Amino acid sequence: MSTDTGGDVWMYGPLATLAYQLDKPIGTSFGDVEFYSSRLDGVSGPVLEPAVGTGRILIPLLEQGLTVRGYDTSAAMLEQCRTNCGRRGLTADVFSADMTSYREESAYEAIVIPTGSFALLPDRDSALNALQAMYDNLAQRGRLLVDIEPPAPAADSGPDPVRHWWHNGDLITLTTWNRTVDPVAQRSTSWLRYEHWSAGMLARTELQIFSLLWFGIAEFTSMLHHVGFTEVMVHGGYRVGHAPTVTDHVWTFEAIRS
Repeated sequence: MSTDTGGDVWMYGPLATLAYQLDKPIGTSFGDVEFYSSRLDGVSGPVLEPAVGTGRILIPLLEQGLTVRGYDTSAAMLEQCRTNCGRRGLTADVFSADMTSYREESAYEAIVIPTGSFALLPDRDSALNALQAMYDNLAQRGRLLVDIEPPAPAADSGPDPVRHWWHNGDLITLTTWNRTVDPVAQRSTSWLRYEHWSAGMLARTELQIFSLLWFGIAEFTSMLHHVGFTEVMVHGGYRVGHAPTVTDHVWTFEAIRS
């Protein structure tokens, strides 16, 4: 998925994708893999995952026996997803598309948007357009499951500690700085600098301006109703049927198309 700030699109490039793959390899779960598997238990029709990334969620769902398609705006992420699927003998039905505009009317029994990917959209108009597209793409009684992270805390003026991973003898580093929070736009923004070091020399660097929207529970519920969903449930912290609490790091909205 890409982020958009000031008209410039900042994709997940090859180095950012590699860092994501090293940090969250297939098999990593924050409780979300089990949660989505349980909520899709019994689904027999096609499932769609927008912003599919490296396939961290898609692959377990395929291994569960579900029919899952995915799309992303990042060519590097799609390539990594295909590679990850191929290593497990799975067919990766993934393609390039954007969640604000992709439409395949009434084609899916379920749509899942885990890991906060929905927050990468540039503004609320885009968010509403995306929700409308999701509604249109669902069959009758189809369900949308989407993760939303709670509002961001106040900005920290200092940079984060440098993160690093080793890959084939080379060093990949990630530096995060210039974090800001705009309470009016309900957006947090950080600058991410990825670097690839080989034999002590800088081989490649990528800059990503990483910008996330945030939504209140009542606000996002209203947005779901606005585009046509009539049944909405909110799960806190990947606990099925448990209302969100102030300590939850993620809220999952489950909405049914009537």
